[in-house]
Amino acid sequence: MRSGIFIAVCLLFCSQIFCAKSALETKYKKAIDQQDRKKFEPELLDLATSCKDSLYGQFALLDLAKLNLLDRNYAEAVSYLKEIYSPLIEDKQYWLAKAYLKNEQYQLAIISAQIYIADSEDFHKVESAFFLMTEAYLMKGNYKKAYETLEELRVSKYISDNIPLLYFKLGNCQELLSDFTSALVYYKKLKQEFPYHQYSYMAEERIYKLKNEDKIDIDLSAFSSYLLVDPNKKPPDQNQNENKLYLQVGAFSSRQNANKLGSKIKTIGYSYSVFTKIKNSKKLNVVMVGPFPDETKLTSAMKKLEKNGIKSFLVKKYD
Repeated sequence: MRSGIFIAVCLLFCSQIFCAKSALETKYKKAIDQQDRKKFEPELLDLATSCKDSLYGQFALLDLAKLNLLDRNYAEAVSYLKEIYSPLIEDKQYWLAKAYLKNEQYQLAIISAQIYIADSEDFHKVESAFFLMTEAYLMKGNYKKAYETLEELRVSKYISDNIPLLYFKLGNCQELLSDFTSALVYYKKLKQEFPYHQYSYMAEERIYKLKNEDKIDIDLSAFSSYLLVDPNKKPPDQNQNENKLYLQVGAFSSRQNANKLGSKIKTIGYSYSVFTKIKNSKKLNVVMVGPFPDETKLTSAMKKLEKNGIKSFLVKKYD
């Protein structure tokens, strides 16, 4: 009889735990399914405070940290992340590395990135963690460690999605270490392997700058692009068409994809143009925002585009 009562009590207790867990799960899913932040954020806050030690309270802490990262409240994001202890949230250190970096706590960002790289098998995020660690070393002025971190990534199994960024950063680190010849090697490799990538155009700008500063000796005609100034071409005088300022936001082989990005640009409030460029007998559709009358308005647009998830860089174009 007693054993029967004991089993019944255990079943009742387990049932209550299951019901409580189920209720928390329902509450959490209801919160994250909300489209309006004014509705779901208070619900996440309630879970994170009243049920912090539950699994879904821990998930709520992570979501709140991400929201604060988006809002650039980096110290608050760090605070939420440090309250997470559940082993089921495996990417805590990844988000901590991001938050520490943005909060200018560079050594802590490096440590969190190292922990994440050592413990995780999420190749995409591990690759990103290497770049986070590199950026932290750069901000600390430790260019040698930044370069060594990138080299470790280059020969690892994790590099896949961001090879153009890797080459560009390797070149940049070599510039900072005053090894301009090695920097040129990486920039040339980037242009050869990814001729139509955004970072390839940025590499062209770096090559042109190094050439102008007499740090490298190279024939610029080998790197023809509308981004580079032809050394044999005289700049237009005031009676000719103006040198106009644009922001390049993308380059596509497909005109449809170029226009798709352009439509997003229009919803943000800017006009765009698609310019074609022929290189190696292939046509590239380059999406550019502008033109802008001055650098102040261009800078403002660049910040607004970045806030909407669109990276851009300056292009000067003669019409």
